[in-house]
Amino acid sequence: MKIQVKHSLKTDVGAAFKLCTEQKAQEAIYAKLGGSDLKIKREGRAPNVVLKISRKMPANPPAAIKRLVPATNDVSHTEKWAADGDGYEADIVVEIKGVPVKIVGTKALQPEKGGSSVEWKFDISSGIPLLGSVIASFAGDELKKNLEDEYKVLKASV
Repeated sequence: MKIQVKHSLKTDVGAAFKLCTEQKAQEAIYAKLGGSDLKIKREGRAPNVVLKISRKMPANPPAAIKRLVPATNDVSHTEKWAADGDGYEADIVVEIKGVPVKIVGTKALQPEKGGSSVEWKFDISSGIPLLGSVIASFAGDELKKNLEDEYKVLKASV
C-alpha cells in the first residue's frame, strides 16, 4: 500500500525545517499528537539531522487482525534529514514492535509560493499470508490519520 500526503505551510522552508527537526519543537508537536512514553533523540547538525522518536500509541484494529495487532503499540521511527535542492528531505523508517508490517518512506519540505510544502510518501507492506494486506491496509489508514494530525499541529505552529 502506498500513501502520499502533501500540504502547504505558510512559512518559509527554513522555518519549517527547524520546526520539523529541533528538539523542543518536536517535543511540543508530539505532545499534541497523543500517545504516551514519548522519547525524542536528536543527533547531528543542520541540514544533516537524525531524529529517533518513540512512543506508545493506541490502536483499534479490525477483528480479523486483533490477535496480531495489540490495542497499544510501541511505535518508533527514525528520520534522517539532508538538504534536497532548495529544501530538505528525510528518509523515514517506522517500526511497530510485534506487528508484522514494514513502513518506509520520506518527508520532504520544499519552497512554494506563499511559503513551503510538506509531503510524505510511504510504502506499507506485510509478508503475512492471507492477512498481510489487511494488516498493511490498517497500518496505512492509521498512518494517514497520523500524518493529517501532524499537519494540523505543524500548521498551527507556524
